[in-house]
Amino acid sequence: MERTGELAVWERAVRRALNGAATTVVVRGRPGTGRSALLAAGAELARRAGLHVVTEPARAPETGPWALFTDDVPTGPVAEAAGPVSDAAPRPGPVLRALTGGCDASLPLPPDAQRGRRYELSSRPLTDQAVGALLVRAYGREAADALLPAATAATGGNPAVLCPVLRRWPGTPPDPDAFAALADQVGRHHLRTVLAGSSPQASALVTASAVAAGHFSFRQVRELAGLTPPEGEQARTEPAVAGLLGSLVRPRVYDRLTAERLLALLDADRRRLLHERAVRLARREDFAPEVLGLLVSRISLDEPWVADALHAAGTAARRSGDDETAVVLLDRALDHAAAARPPAKTLLELAKAQWARRPAAAERAFRRILLEAEVPDDSGAVLFAADMLTLCAGDDAAAALGAAAARAGTGAEGRTLRGLHALAVEASPTGSARVADLISPGAREAGDAPGFDAPRAAAGAWRHCLDGRRIGEARRLAGAVLIRAGRGGLLTPRLVASRVLAVTEDVAPARAESLRIAAEARRRGMPPVAGHALLDLAELALRTGEPERAGQWLAEATDEVPRRDWHPRTLARLTAVEVLVAVETGRTDLAESVLARPDRPPGRDEHGLGPAQLLFARGVLCLRTGRPSEARAYLRECGRMARALGCVNPAVLPWGSHLAVAEVACAAPDTAGRLVAESLAAARSWGAPGTVGAVHLWSGLALSGRAALVHIRTALRLLADMPPRRLYARAVAALASGPSDTGLPQQARHLLDEAVGRDRTFPLTAEVAARLTAPPDSNRSRLSPAQLRVALLAAKGWSNTAISRELSVGVRTVELHLTHTYRALGVNGRSDLPVALGHP
Repeated sequence: MERTGELAVWERAVRRALNGAATTVVVRGRPGTGRSALLAAGAELARRAGLHVVTEPARAPETGPWALFTDDVPTGPVAEAAGPVSDAAPRPGPVLRALTGGCDASLPLPPDAQRGRRYELSSRPLTDQAVGALLVRAYGREAADALLPAATAATGGNPAVLCPVLRRWPGTPPDPDAFAALADQVGRHHLRTVLAGSSPQASALVTASAVAAGHFSFRQVRELAGLTPPEGEQARTEPAVAGLLGSLVRPRVYDRLTAERLLALLDADRRRLLHERAVRLARREDFAPEVLGLLVSRISLDEPWVADALHAAGTAARRSGDDETAVVLLDRALDHAAAARPPAKTLLELAKAQWARRPAAAERAFRRILLEAEVPDDSGAVLFAADMLTLCAGDDAAAALGAAAARAGTGAEGRTLRGLHALAVEASPTGSARVADLISPGAREAGDAPGFDAPRAAAGAWRHCLDGRRIGEARRLAGAVLIRAGRGGLLTPRLVASRVLAVTEDVAPARAESLRIAAEARRRGMPPVAGHALLDLAELALRTGEPERAGQWLAEATDEVPRRDWHPRTLARLTAVEVLVAVETGRTDLAESVLARPDRPPGRDEHGLGPAQLLFARGVLCLRTGRPSEARAYLRECGRMARALGCVNPAVLPWGSHLAVAEVACAAPDTAGRLVAESLAAARSWGAPGTVGAVHLWSGLALSGRAALVHIRTALRLLADMPPRRLYARAVAALASGPSDTGLPQQARHLLDEAVGRDRTFPLTAEVAARLTAPPDSNRSRLSPAQLRVALLAAKGWSNTAISRELSVGVRTVELHLTHTYRALGVNGRSDLPVALGHP
């Protein structure tokens, strides 16, 4: 499989050889990846082309072009010395020389393979797609999909392992664990077979290279294997060594899976002694701490330097993106720490490694830093942990921040911790009702160091947003945070400030800051922060009526942090935005599937703004799919939760105006009227034009008659020049529904065209369009029998004179009937009658 490109190279080489040009083909790769099969395919092509193919020079023909194919020939100095010496006249050499070689292209080839044009072929492991195809062939599609992750991990795509496993387990597919166990057994057997034909020196060199993992030079690996220089030089040229190792400058087994299986072939004592010898050699050669940490992690060694080495190795693994290895190394570093208090720097690295994939565990590590590390802290670990805990926004996080702030004293670090504590309390599920007195953005505690308090300013701005008052002060505080907090410092206050600016409808600075935070977080290796910033951008795009763009930001956010790895307290908000994006783009089926995912957070037994947002999204979906009673239940619970948080601002969560629509649909107009009045009062108190216009729009959709028309016209005036283009289009469509119901289809069509021009169609425009395309029967009922007879003939194109003769009435009577008809149907003239009356 997957050999089309290599076969094409073989064909070119054979054609060149047939033309009399000396040609060499070297097939490189690991043992078991199909080197021999690829060599055999080339030999078959050469035979079909008319070349005489031999596998030993002694069998070469006396005359005619011939090709020499050899598998696993020695390379390097040994091969050069191994050529036979003869006094006989030299026989013409092969026009095509083909041989297999190892992964290291730096080793010299035999002399007879160093002439003419040379082609290099690489025999690679099978791709996941090829492994899947073999599994489908063996077990069928459904079983193959379940087995594919285990098969690729346990075989590494090596055909010499995969194919025997499939042959040994035909028919009923094994479970993934059984498949992995059998693959491990086959893989070890394959390695024994590869090493069986090698010298003990070559086996020792390969095993030592598995321990060295590319960190040792060839001289050091040879010393680790216990070989003399001549033995090492001879061993490095053997086929097994050349095939199993990559570059021999710094020898390493080509993948970690094979290295582990090679070491598993040794008994436990030999394996331990080899690792201990590697650690001693690395210490003597003054290796970097991170390399020492990797080596010492494989054995149990209790020496003072071990903790620092493990910390260095864990940090290096985290920075390279190997978070799983980093967690193992840093956990061991903490176990080796000699101090009663664990080092804050190691706890911080552990939390960072856990953060992207195990956010709850990372939060526990951040809390541990705040509760156990020395304060003040010169390493910056405490402030970093405090910043990230504030982003987690839980009651436990707020408690840990409060404890650290109480121990911090009155310096700059103490002031920052108190500000972060205030910000965490504001964002915690129950904090705003409990400690609202903490938020005083301009105040400092007695003895605090002077300076701008960005966390407290962000907390004050967010409190104004939730309260729905003092929009100017919220804007000023948020802007000050963005200007004075600076880059490279605390990120959570800036995230909160950009979210505040979105609520105050300062779209451009909010978007710019979120983009800056996402870029900075990526540069600093902080995926969860980048995910939060991208989620903010998705919410902002929803606010500005760009659901398609919101969907793109959501996709980037979940690419940055897979959905399963989001913190449980943020997952509710992520789910809410996903549902709203699906609803706004007309994909209610997708919204239902998002809510049906097993990883969705519960909506009714949690507290906080995220769960409230999820309840709101559920309510909007139920309204859109014609389930007003369910929508009313969700939106009522959303309102109860929002009020418990102190959130009354419809710019943050517009549950009241949507609930009014559900109440009207459930025959509760009085309740709807009260909700409309409350929502309008709250929106006016906040004062953002887009928020007031949106509440007027939903009030118009909830109410009926003249009051609804007044609300919709007010929404049109307020939303005309605002970023939420879709809200304006929805208001225009709502206004169009009035003329369509009152017999003025031309005016309705004009408004509908404007709505569609502002945005692509959405449910309300589709509803109005349906009413405009379905009125012929109702239009006919507006006319008297005499008017209808005249109008139908006019719609056919008859003149007034012809109609008067046909109906035996005067021309003036026809004209009067048509004038009344135009007024009744709301059309401009004769040309509109076919559409208005449904005439073909």
